[in-house]
Amino acid sequence: MVATGCSKVSENAGPGGHAVGTIPGTLRYADISEPTSMNPLLRLEAVGTDLDMLIHGFFFNLDDKMQFVPELALEVPTYANGGISKDGLTITYHLRHGVKWQDGSPFTAADAVFTTKAILNDANNLQSRNGWDQLVKSNPADAPDDYTVRFHLQRIYAPAISTFFAEGGLYPVLPAHLLAKYPDLNRIPYNTHPVGLGPFKFGKWVHGDRIELEANPLYWRGPPKLKRIIYKIVASDNTILIQLKTHEIDAWFRAPSNLYPQYQPLVDQGYVMQLKPGMVYSHIDLNQKKALFNDIRVRQAINYAIDKKKLLHDVTHDVQIRAYSDQSQLSWAYEPNVVHYDYDPAKSRQLLAEAGWKPGPDGIMEKNGQKLAFNVSGVAGNSTGLATEAIVQQELKAVGVQVSIKNFPTEVYFNSYQQGGILQHGDYDAGFFAWVAGADPDDKSIYDCRNIPPAGQNSAYWCDKTIQDAEDGALSSYDQNVRKKYYSIIQKEFALQSVVIVLWFQRQIFITSPNFHGFKPAPATSSNWNSWEWTME
Repeated sequence: MVATGCSKVSENAGPGGHAVGTIPGTLRYADISEPTSMNPLLRLEAVGTDLDMLIHGFFFNLDDKMQFVPELALEVPTYANGGISKDGLTITYHLRHGVKWQDGSPFTAADAVFTTKAILNDANNLQSRNGWDQLVKSNPADAPDDYTVRFHLQRIYAPAISTFFAEGGLYPVLPAHLLAKYPDLNRIPYNTHPVGLGPFKFGKWVHGDRIELEANPLYWRGPPKLKRIIYKIVASDNTILIQLKTHEIDAWFRAPSNLYPQYQPLVDQGYVMQLKPGMVYSHIDLNQKKALFNDIRVRQAINYAIDKKKLLHDVTHDVQIRAYSDQSQLSWAYEPNVVHYDYDPAKSRQLLAEAGWKPGPDGIMEKNGQKLAFNVSGVAGNSTGLATEAIVQQELKAVGVQVSIKNFPTEVYFNSYQQGGILQHGDYDAGFFAWVAGADPDDKSIYDCRNIPPAGQNSAYWCDKTIQDAEDGALSSYDQNVRKKYYSIIQKEFALQSVVIVLWFQRQIFITSPNFHGFKPAPATSSNWNSWEWTME
Protein backbone atom coordinates (compact mmCIF):
# COMPACT_ATOMS: atom_id res chain seq x y z
CA MET A 1 0.00 0.00 0.00
CA VAL A 2 3.04 2.22 0.00
CA ALA A 3 4.79 3.19 -3.18
CA THR A 4 7.62 5.56 -3.93
CA GLY A 5 8.60 7.05 -7.27
CA CYS A 6 12.11 6.57 -8.61
CA SER A 7 14.22 9.71 -8.73
CA LYS A 8 17.03 10.63 -11.05
CA VAL A 9 18.77 13.28 -9.01
CA SER A 10 21.86 13.54 -11.14
CA GLU A 11 19.91 14.50 -14.25
CA ASN A 12 18.56 17.59 -12.51
CA ALA A 13 21.59 18.76 -10.58
CA GLY A 14 23.06 22.18 -11.00
CA PRO A 15 26.39 23.70 -9.96
CA GLY A 16 27.52 22.59 -6.52
CA GLY A 17 25.17 19.58 -6.59
CA HIS A 18 22.03 21.63 -5.88
CA ALA A 19 18.82 20.81 -7.74
CA VAL A 20 18.01 23.49 -10.32
CA GLY A 21 15.99 26.29 -8.73
CA THR A 22 16.37 25.24 -5.10
CA ILE A 23 17.63 27.63 -2.43
CA PRO A 24 19.90 25.98 0.15
CA GLY A 25 18.36 26.29 3.62
CA THR A 26 14.94 27.39 2.31
CA LEU A 27 11.88 25.22 1.75
CA ARG A 28 9.11 26.53 -0.49
CA TYR A 29 5.91 24.48 -0.54
CA ALA A 30 2.43 25.26 -1.81
CA ASP A 31 -1.25 24.43 -1.60
CA ILE A 32 -4.56 26.05 -2.51
CA SER A 33 -5.67 26.71 1.08
CA GLU A 34 -5.11 29.86 3.12
CA PRO A 35 -5.68 29.88 6.89
CA THR A 36 -8.44 32.14 8.16
CA SER A 37 -6.34 33.09 11.20
CA MET A 38 -2.91 32.40 12.66
CA ASN A 39 -4.51 31.85 16.07
CA PRO A 40 -4.96 28.05 16.45
CA LEU A 41 -8.05 28.51 18.62
CA LEU A 42 -10.03 30.34 15.94
CA ARG A 43 -9.95 28.00 12.94
CA LEU A 44 -10.12 24.35 11.91
CA GLU A 45 -8.47 23.94 8.52
CA ALA A 46 -5.80 21.31 7.89
CA VAL A 47 -3.49 24.01 6.51
CA GLY A 48 -3.70 25.73 9.87
CA THR A 49 -2.76 22.57 11.74
CA ASP A 50 0.22 22.12 9.43
CA LEU A 51 1.41 25.63 10.25
CA ASP A 52 0.80 25.07 13.96
CA MET A 53 3.20 22.14 13.84
CA LEU A 54 5.91 24.50 12.58
CA ILE A 55 5.22 27.50 14.81
CA HIS A 56 3.74 26.16 18.03
CA GLY A 57 4.43 23.62 20.75
CA PHE A 58 2.38 20.58 21.77
CA PHE A 59 2.78 18.23 24.70
CA PHE A 60 3.22 15.40 22.16
CA ASN A 61 3.47 14.96 18.42
CA LEU A 62 2.44 11.90 16.43
CA ASP A 63 5.27 10.44 14.38
CA ASP A 64 5.25 8.51 11.10
CA LYS A 65 4.27 5.34 13.00
CA MET A 66 1.43 7.05 14.92
CA GLN A 67 3.43 6.92 18.14
CA PHE A 68 3.51 9.80 20.60
CA VAL A 69 6.77 11.79 20.56
CA PRO A 70 7.27 13.72 23.84
CA GLU A 71 7.63 17.43 23.19
CA LEU A 72 6.71 19.86 25.94
CA ALA A 73 5.64 16.96 28.16
CA LEU A 74 8.25 14.39 29.23
CA GLU A 75 6.12 11.25 29.10
CA VAL A 76 2.63 10.01 28.23
CA PRO A 77 0.52 9.72 31.40
CA THR A 78 -0.55 6.18 32.35
CA TYR A 79 -1.93 4.43 35.41
CA ALA A 80 1.46 2.76 35.83
CA ASN A 81 3.52 5.98 36.00
CA GLY A 82 0.94 7.81 38.09
CA GLY A 83 -0.01 10.19 35.30
CA ILE A 84 -3.59 8.90 35.44
CA SER A 85 -5.09 8.85 38.93
CA LYS A 86 -6.64 5.67 40.30
CA ASP A 87 -10.15 7.00 39.70
CA GLY A 88 -9.20 8.11 36.17
CA LEU A 89 -10.28 11.70 36.81
CA THR A 90 -6.92 13.49 37.13
CA ILE A 91 -4.33 13.57 34.33
CA THR A 92 -0.88 14.84 35.30
CA TYR A 93 1.85 15.97 32.90
CA HIS A 94 5.44 16.72 33.84
CA LEU A 95 6.83 19.43 31.58
CA ARG A 96 10.20 20.02 29.99
CA HIS A 97 12.55 22.51 31.67
CA GLY A 98 14.40 25.25 29.79
CA VAL A 99 11.87 25.78 26.98
CA LYS A 100 11.50 29.40 25.82
CA TRP A 101 8.88 31.24 23.85
CA GLN A 102 10.11 32.70 20.59
CA ASP A 103 10.31 36.13 22.26
CA GLY A 104 12.63 34.73 24.96
CA SER A 105 10.12 34.42 27.81
CA PRO A 106 10.19 31.13 29.76
CA PHE A 107 7.54 28.47 29.13
CA THR A 108 5.89 27.16 32.31
CA ALA A 109 2.84 25.22 33.41
CA ALA A 110 1.06 28.57 33.80
CA ASP A 111 0.89 28.77 29.99
CA ALA A 112 -0.94 25.44 29.83
CA VAL A 113 -3.38 26.51 32.55
CA PHE A 114 -4.03 29.84 30.77
CA THR A 115 -4.61 28.12 27.40
CA THR A 116 -7.03 25.66 29.00
CA LYS A 117 -9.06 28.56 30.41
CA ALA A 118 -8.93 30.35 27.03
CA ILE A 119 -10.30 27.24 25.31
CA LEU A 120 -13.14 27.06 27.83
CA ASN A 121 -13.85 30.80 27.70
CA ASP A 122 -17.22 31.17 25.98
CA ALA A 123 -16.20 34.64 24.78
CA ASN A 124 -13.59 33.09 22.47
CA ASN A 125 -14.87 32.02 19.04
CA LEU A 126 -13.71 28.41 19.13
CA GLN A 127 -15.24 25.93 16.70
CA SER A 128 -14.80 22.95 19.01
CA ARG A 129 -14.31 22.34 22.72
CA ASN A 130 -14.67 18.61 22.28
CA GLY A 131 -12.85 16.85 25.13
CA TRP A 132 -12.07 20.09 26.90
CA ASP A 133 -15.73 20.28 27.90
CA GLN A 134 -15.17 17.14 29.98
CA LEU A 135 -13.05 19.12 32.44
CA VAL A 136 -14.36 20.28 35.81
CA LYS A 137 -15.65 23.80 35.15
CA SER A 138 -14.64 25.28 38.49
CA ASN A 139 -11.07 23.96 38.32
CA PRO A 140 -10.23 22.53 34.87
CA ALA A 141 -6.45 22.66 35.31
CA ASP A 142 -3.90 23.73 37.89
CA ALA A 143 -0.14 23.98 38.23
CA PRO A 144 1.31 22.75 41.55
CA ASP A 145 4.69 24.00 40.29
CA ASP A 146 6.20 25.55 37.16
CA TYR A 147 6.74 22.19 35.48
CA THR A 148 3.66 20.20 36.45
CA VAL A 149 0.10 20.62 35.18
CA ARG A 150 -2.96 18.63 36.23
CA PHE A 151 -6.26 18.33 34.38
CA HIS A 152 -9.39 17.52 36.38
CA LEU A 153 -12.12 15.55 34.61
CA GLN A 154 -15.82 15.38 35.43
CA ARG A 155 -15.81 11.75 34.29
CA ILE A 156 -13.43 9.33 32.61
CA TYR A 157 -12.64 10.60 29.12
CA ALA A 158 -10.79 8.01 27.05
CA PRO A 159 -9.00 10.28 24.51
CA ALA A 160 -7.76 12.65 27.24
CA ILE A 161 -4.11 11.95 26.45
CA SER A 162 -4.54 12.91 22.79
CA THR A 163 -6.78 15.89 23.57
CA PHE A 164 -4.84 18.00 26.04
CA PHE A 165 -2.25 19.79 23.89
CA ALA A 166 -1.35 16.66 21.92
CA GLU A 167 -1.20 17.02 18.15
CA GLY A 168 -4.49 15.21 17.57
CA GLY A 169 -6.35 17.51 19.97
CA LEU A 170 -6.32 20.56 17.69
CA TYR A 171 -4.81 23.12 20.03
CA PRO A 172 -1.20 23.89 21.02
CA VAL A 173 -0.12 25.85 24.10
CA LEU A 174 -0.43 29.64 23.86
CA PRO A 175 1.66 32.31 25.69
CA ALA A 176 0.00 33.58 28.88
CA HIS A 177 2.42 36.49 29.17
CA LEU A 178 1.14 37.91 25.86
CA LEU A 179 -2.53 36.94 25.89
CA ALA A 180 -3.82 36.78 29.48
CA LYS A 181 -4.55 40.52 29.46
CA TYR A 182 -7.32 40.17 26.85
CA PRO A 183 -10.93 39.36 27.80
CA ASP A 184 -11.21 37.42 24.56
CA LEU A 185 -8.86 36.45 21.72
CA ASN A 186 -11.11 37.10 18.75
CA ARG A 187 -9.58 40.33 17.45
CA ILE A 188 -6.06 40.82 18.72
CA PRO A 189 -2.67 41.41 17.02
CA TYR A 190 -1.61 37.85 17.88
CA ASN A 191 -4.09 36.48 15.34
CA THR A 192 -1.90 37.73 12.49
CA HIS A 193 1.48 37.70 14.29
CA PRO A 194 1.70 34.59 16.50
CA VAL A 195 4.47 33.74 18.94
CA GLY A 196 5.01 30.05 19.64
CA LEU A 197 7.36 27.41 20.98
CA GLY A 198 8.01 25.57 17.73
CA PRO A 199 11.09 25.28 15.53
CA PHE A 200 10.01 28.14 13.24
CA LYS A 201 8.79 31.61 14.11
CA PHE A 202 6.33 33.71 12.18
CA GLY A 203 7.80 36.19 9.72
CA LYS A 204 5.26 37.58 7.29
CA TRP A 205 1.75 36.90 5.94
CA VAL A 206 0.96 38.35 2.53
CA HIS A 207 -2.71 37.50 2.17
CA GLY A 208 -3.54 35.50 -0.93
CA ASP A 209 0.13 34.97 -1.70
CA ARG A 210 2.40 33.47 1.01
CA ILE A 211 3.31 32.97 4.64
CA GLU A 212 6.99 33.21 5.58
CA LEU A 213 8.58 31.52 8.60
CA GLU A 214 12.11 31.82 9.97
CA ALA A 215 14.24 29.45 12.03
CA ASN A 216 13.73 29.85 15.77
CA PRO A 217 17.19 30.21 17.37
CA LEU A 218 15.64 29.60 20.82
CA TYR A 219 14.03 26.26 19.95
CA TRP A 220 14.57 23.79 22.79
CA ARG A 221 16.11 21.13 20.55
CA GLY A 222 18.44 23.74 19.07
CA PRO A 223 17.92 25.77 15.90
CA PRO A 224 16.26 23.79 13.09
CA LYS A 225 18.38 22.84 10.11
CA LEU A 226 16.28 24.90 7.69
CA LYS A 227 16.71 28.67 7.84
CA ARG A 228 13.41 29.55 6.24
CA ILE A 229 10.07 28.11 5.13
CA ILE A 230 7.78 29.81 2.62
CA TYR A 231 4.23 28.52 2.32
CA LYS A 232 2.81 29.69 -1.01
CA ILE A 233 -0.94 30.09 -1.43
CA VAL A 234 -1.79 29.18 -5.02
CA ALA A 235 -5.29 29.39 -6.47
CA SER A 236 -5.38 26.09 -8.37
CA ASP A 237 -3.81 22.66 -8.35
CA ASN A 238 -2.77 23.00 -11.98
CA THR A 239 -0.79 26.14 -11.19
CA ILE A 240 1.01 24.35 -8.34
CA LEU A 241 1.94 21.58 -10.79
CA ILE A 242 3.41 24.16 -13.16
CA GLN A 243 5.38 25.80 -10.34
CA LEU A 244 6.92 22.44 -9.45
CA LYS A 245 7.96 21.96 -13.08
CA THR A 246 9.50 25.43 -13.19
CA HIS A 247 11.15 25.01 -9.75
CA GLU A 248 9.32 27.95 -8.22
CA ILE A 249 8.45 25.62 -5.34
CA ASP A 250 10.17 22.59 -3.83
CA ALA A 251 7.34 20.50 -2.43
CA TRP A 252 3.65 19.66 -2.57
CA PHE A 253 2.55 17.83 0.56
CA ARG A 254 -1.07 17.15 -0.43
CA ALA A 255 -0.93 16.60 -4.17
CA PRO A 256 -4.37 15.58 -5.53
CA SER A 257 -4.77 12.06 -6.86
CA ASN A 258 -6.72 13.06 -9.96
CA LEU A 259 -3.52 14.58 -11.43
CA TYR A 260 -1.48 11.47 -10.63
CA PRO A 261 -0.50 10.62 -14.27
CA GLN A 262 0.96 14.12 -14.61
CA TYR A 263 3.44 13.56 -11.79
CA GLN A 264 5.64 11.11 -13.68
CA PRO A 265 7.40 13.91 -15.63
CA LEU A 266 8.27 15.46 -12.25
CA VAL A 267 9.78 12.15 -11.14
CA ASP A 268 11.73 12.08 -14.42
CA GLN A 269 13.02 15.57 -13.54
CA GLY A 270 14.33 14.22 -10.24
CA TYR A 271 11.48 14.88 -7.81
CA VAL A 272 10.73 12.25 -5.17
CA MET A 273 7.12 11.02 -5.03
CA GLN A 274 5.76 9.09 -2.05
CA LEU A 275 2.31 7.54 -1.63
CA LYS A 276 1.45 6.95 2.01
CA PRO A 277 -1.81 5.61 3.46
CA GLY A 278 -3.29 8.08 5.91
CA MET A 279 -6.16 8.83 8.27
CA VAL A 280 -7.79 11.18 5.76
CA TYR A 281 -11.15 10.30 4.24
CA SER A 282 -13.02 12.06 1.46
CA HIS A 283 -16.80 12.16 1.70
CA ILE A 284 -20.05 13.81 0.65
CA ASP A 285 -22.24 15.09 3.48
CA LEU A 286 -26.01 15.31 2.93
CA ASN A 287 -26.95 18.29 5.07
CA GLN A 288 -29.64 17.31 7.58
CA LYS A 289 -30.83 20.91 7.76
CA LYS A 290 -32.30 20.24 4.32
CA ALA A 291 -35.68 18.45 4.45
CA LEU A 292 -34.88 16.77 1.13
CA PHE A 293 -32.31 14.52 2.85
CA ASN A 294 -34.34 13.61 5.94
CA ASP A 295 -35.72 10.47 4.28
CA ILE A 296 -33.21 7.62 4.61
CA ARG A 297 -34.49 6.13 1.34
CA VAL A 298 -33.45 9.26 -0.54
CA ARG A 299 -30.01 9.21 1.09
CA GLN A 300 -29.54 5.52 0.32
CA ALA A 301 -30.71 6.07 -3.26
CA ILE A 302 -28.06 8.76 -3.72
CA ASN A 303 -25.46 6.41 -2.22
CA TYR A 304 -26.41 3.54 -4.57
CA ALA A 305 -26.35 5.88 -7.59
CA ILE A 306 -22.68 6.84 -7.10
CA ASP A 307 -20.20 4.44 -8.69
CA LYS A 308 -17.35 4.57 -6.19
CA LYS A 309 -15.17 2.17 -8.19
CA LYS A 310 -15.47 4.49 -11.18
CA LEU A 311 -14.53 7.47 -9.02
CA LEU A 312 -11.50 5.63 -7.64
CA HIS A 313 -10.35 4.68 -11.12
CA ASP A 314 -11.31 7.73 -13.20
CA VAL A 315 -10.65 10.45 -10.63
CA THR A 316 -7.92 9.04 -8.37
CA HIS A 317 -6.30 6.61 -10.84
CA ASP A 318 -6.73 3.87 -8.21
CA VAL A 319 -4.45 5.74 -5.81
CA GLN A 320 -7.08 5.96 -3.08
CA ILE A 321 -8.54 3.12 -0.98
CA ARG A 322 -12.25 2.24 -1.06
CA ALA A 323 -13.99 2.89 2.25
CA TYR A 324 -17.48 2.52 3.69
CA SER A 325 -17.28 4.22 7.08
CA ASP A 326 -15.18 6.80 8.91
CA GLN A 327 -12.45 4.64 10.49
CA SER A 328 -9.34 3.72 8.54
CA GLN A 329 -7.98 0.20 8.23
CA LEU A 330 -4.94 1.65 10.03
CA SER A 331 -7.02 2.19 13.17
CA TRP A 332 -7.34 -0.31 16.01
CA ALA A 333 -11.05 0.55 16.02
CA TYR A 334 -11.68 -0.40 12.37
CA GLU A 335 -14.89 -2.40 11.81
CA PRO A 336 -14.94 -4.20 8.41
CA ASN A 337 -18.48 -5.57 8.68
CA VAL A 338 -20.59 -2.56 7.74
CA VAL A 339 -23.23 -2.23 5.02
CA HIS A 340 -21.86 -1.56 1.52
CA TYR A 341 -23.76 0.66 -0.89
CA ASP A 342 -22.13 -0.57 -4.08
CA TYR A 343 -23.20 0.88 -7.42
CA ASP A 344 -26.78 -0.14 -8.19
CA PRO A 345 -28.81 2.45 -10.15
CA ALA A 346 -31.82 0.12 -10.34
CA LYS A 347 -31.91 -0.12 -6.55
CA SER A 348 -31.54 3.67 -6.40
CA ARG A 349 -34.60 4.22 -8.61
CA GLN A 350 -36.56 1.64 -6.61
CA LEU A 351 -35.86 3.44 -3.34
CA LEU A 352 -36.85 6.79 -4.82
CA ALA A 353 -40.13 5.28 -6.04
CA GLU A 354 -40.79 3.85 -2.56
CA ALA A 355 -40.19 7.33 -1.14
CA GLY A 356 -42.87 8.74 -3.48
CA TRP A 357 -40.68 10.26 -6.17
CA LYS A 358 -41.79 9.91 -9.81
CA PRO A 359 -40.12 10.97 -13.10
CA GLY A 360 -41.29 14.33 -14.43
CA PRO A 361 -41.52 15.34 -18.12
CA ASP A 362 -37.79 16.11 -18.21
CA GLY A 363 -36.83 12.86 -16.47
CA ILE A 364 -36.08 14.54 -13.13
CA MET A 365 -37.89 13.01 -10.16
CA GLU A 366 -40.77 15.00 -8.68
CA LYS A 367 -42.89 14.80 -5.54
CA ASN A 368 -45.69 17.16 -4.52
CA GLY A 369 -44.57 19.61 -7.17
CA GLN A 370 -40.95 19.65 -5.97
CA LYS A 371 -38.05 18.50 -8.14
CA LEU A 372 -35.40 16.21 -6.67
CA ALA A 373 -32.66 18.81 -7.18
CA PHE A 374 -29.81 20.11 -5.04
CA ASN A 375 -26.34 21.66 -5.15
CA VAL A 376 -23.08 19.85 -4.42
CA SER A 377 -20.38 22.15 -3.05
CA GLY A 378 -16.67 21.96 -2.41
CA VAL A 379 -13.52 24.05 -2.61
CA ALA A 380 -13.01 26.11 -5.77
CA GLY A 381 -9.77 25.23 -7.55
CA ASN A 382 -9.59 21.73 -6.06
CA SER A 383 -9.13 19.54 -9.12
CA THR A 384 -10.05 16.29 -7.36
CA GLY A 385 -13.25 17.89 -6.09
CA LEU A 386 -14.19 19.25 -9.50
CA ALA A 387 -13.64 15.88 -11.19
CA THR A 388 -15.60 14.06 -8.48
CA GLU A 389 -18.49 16.51 -8.61
CA ALA A 390 -18.76 16.20 -12.40
CA ILE A 391 -19.07 12.39 -12.29
CA VAL A 392 -21.51 12.46 -9.36
CA GLN A 393 -23.59 15.00 -11.27
CA GLN A 394 -23.81 12.67 -14.31
CA GLU A 395 -24.54 9.55 -12.29
CA LEU A 396 -27.32 11.13 -10.26
CA LYS A 397 -28.90 12.57 -13.40
CA ALA A 398 -29.10 8.99 -14.71
CA VAL A 399 -31.48 8.09 -11.84
CA GLY A 400 -33.48 11.32 -12.11
CA VAL A 401 -31.69 13.55 -9.63
CA GLN A 402 -30.67 17.05 -10.76
CA VAL A 403 -27.38 18.21 -9.29
CA SER A 404 -25.78 21.62 -9.75
CA ILE A 405 -22.18 22.41 -8.77
CA LYS A 406 -21.58 25.41 -6.52
CA ASN A 407 -18.06 25.74 -5.13
CA PHE A 408 -16.52 28.32 -2.78
CA PRO A 409 -13.05 29.71 -1.97
CA THR A 410 -11.31 27.74 0.78
CA GLU A 411 -11.57 30.47 3.40
CA VAL A 412 -15.32 30.89 2.75
CA TYR A 413 -16.07 27.15 2.71
CA PHE A 414 -14.12 26.28 5.85
CA ASN A 415 -14.52 29.50 7.80
CA SER A 416 -15.73 29.55 11.40
CA TYR A 417 -19.38 29.70 12.39
CA GLN A 418 -18.90 33.24 13.70
CA GLN A 419 -17.43 34.30 10.37
CA GLY A 420 -20.21 32.72 8.31
CA GLY A 421 -18.40 29.60 7.08
CA ILE A 422 -20.46 27.66 4.54
CA LEU A 423 -20.03 24.27 6.22
CA GLN A 424 -20.33 25.45 9.80
CA HIS A 425 -23.47 27.44 9.03
CA GLY A 426 -24.99 24.59 7.04
CA ASP A 427 -25.37 26.88 4.02
CA TYR A 428 -25.00 24.04 1.51
CA ASP A 429 -26.99 21.04 0.30
CA ALA A 430 -24.38 18.34 -0.28
CA GLY A 431 -20.76 19.05 0.68
CA PHE A 432 -17.64 17.33 -0.66
CA PHE A 433 -14.50 17.59 1.46
CA ALA A 434 -11.96 15.52 3.38
CA TRP A 435 -11.48 15.07 7.11
CA VAL A 436 -8.01 14.65 8.58
CA ALA A 437 -8.41 12.34 11.57
CA GLY A 438 -6.09 11.86 14.50
CA ALA A 439 -4.76 8.58 15.85
CA ASP A 440 -7.59 8.20 18.36
CA PRO A 441 -10.88 7.03 16.78
CA ASP A 442 -12.93 9.58 18.75
CA ASP A 443 -15.34 11.17 16.25
CA LYS A 444 -17.72 12.78 18.72
CA SER A 445 -16.75 16.30 17.68
CA ILE A 446 -18.07 15.78 14.15
CA TYR A 447 -20.98 13.34 14.48
CA ASP A 448 -22.49 13.85 17.94
CA CYS A 449 -25.83 15.67 18.38
CA ARG A 450 -24.29 17.94 21.00
CA ASN A 451 -21.65 19.23 18.58
CA ILE A 452 -23.93 20.75 15.96
CA PRO A 453 -22.61 24.29 15.21
CA PRO A 454 -21.99 26.63 16.88
CA ALA A 455 -21.35 24.10 19.66
CA GLY A 456 -18.95 22.02 17.55
CA GLN A 457 -17.97 20.68 14.14
CA ASN A 458 -20.98 18.51 13.24
CA SER A 459 -21.49 20.45 10.01
CA ALA A 460 -23.81 17.73 8.62
CA TYR A 461 -26.26 18.86 11.35
CA TRP A 462 -26.86 15.19 12.05
CA CYS A 463 -28.37 13.84 15.28
CA ASP A 464 -28.49 10.05 15.65
CA LYS A 465 -29.25 8.66 19.13
CA THR A 466 -27.60 5.30 18.38
CA ILE A 467 -24.36 7.09 17.53
CA GLN A 468 -24.63 9.51 20.43
CA ASP A 469 -25.12 6.74 23.01
CA ALA A 470 -22.24 4.73 21.56
CA GLU A 471 -20.00 7.81 21.59
CA ASP A 472 -20.66 8.20 25.30
CA GLY A 473 -19.84 4.54 25.88
CA ALA A 474 -16.65 4.69 23.83
CA LEU A 475 -15.36 7.62 25.84
CA SER A 476 -16.19 6.17 29.26
CA SER A 477 -13.27 3.73 29.54
CA TYR A 478 -9.51 3.78 29.00
CA ASP A 479 -9.76 0.06 28.01
CA GLN A 480 -9.23 -0.24 24.26
CA ASN A 481 -11.25 -3.47 24.02
CA VAL A 482 -14.27 -1.81 25.62
CA ARG A 483 -13.97 1.18 23.32
CA LYS A 484 -13.66 -0.97 20.19
CA LYS A 485 -17.12 -2.52 20.79
CA TYR A 486 -18.70 0.91 20.83
CA TYR A 487 -16.85 2.11 17.74
CA SER A 488 -18.13 -0.98 15.93
CA ILE A 489 -21.69 0.18 16.69
CA ILE A 490 -20.89 3.71 15.49
CA GLN A 491 -19.35 2.58 12.21
CA LYS A 492 -22.27 0.27 11.40
CA GLU A 493 -24.87 2.96 12.07
CA PHE A 494 -22.75 5.56 10.28
CA ALA A 495 -22.57 3.43 7.12
CA LEU A 496 -26.24 2.43 7.23
CA GLN A 497 -27.68 5.94 7.53
CA SER A 498 -25.88 7.40 4.46
CA VAL A 499 -25.84 10.93 5.86
CA VAL A 500 -22.10 10.97 5.23
CA ILE A 501 -21.17 9.06 2.08
CA VAL A 502 -17.53 8.01 2.43
CA LEU A 503 -15.87 7.66 -0.96
CA TRP A 504 -12.33 6.69 -0.03
CA PHE A 505 -9.49 6.88 2.45
CA GLN A 506 -6.52 8.67 1.00
CA ARG A 507 -3.09 7.54 0.19
CA GLN A 508 -1.53 10.96 0.48
CA ILE A 509 0.79 11.99 -2.33
CA PHE A 510 3.95 13.87 -1.38
CA ILE A 511 6.15 15.36 -4.10
CA THR A 512 9.46 16.81 -2.93
CA SER A 513 12.73 18.09 -4.32
CA PRO A 514 15.59 15.54 -4.38
CA ASN A 515 17.56 18.00 -2.25
CA PHE A 516 14.92 18.08 0.49
CA HIS A 517 15.82 15.60 3.25
CA GLY A 518 14.46 14.43 6.61
CA PHE A 519 10.79 14.49 5.62
CA LYS A 520 8.88 11.53 7.12
CA PRO A 521 5.19 11.55 6.16
CA ALA A 522 2.80 10.70 8.98
CA PRO A 523 -0.60 9.03 8.53
CA ALA A 524 -2.44 11.07 11.19
CA THR A 525 -3.05 14.82 11.69
CA SER A 526 0.05 16.35 10.03
CA SER A 527 3.30 15.31 8.38
CA ASN A 528 5.08 18.38 9.79
CA TRP A 529 5.82 16.59 13.06
CA ASN A 530 9.66 16.58 12.67
CA SER A 531 10.34 19.80 10.78
CA TRP A 532 13.39 20.60 12.93
CA GLU A 533 15.16 17.75 11.11
CA TRP A 534 14.35 18.92 7.58
CA THR A 535 17.19 20.12 5.34
CA MET A 536 17.40 21.67 1.88
CA GLU A 537 20.71 21.43 0.05
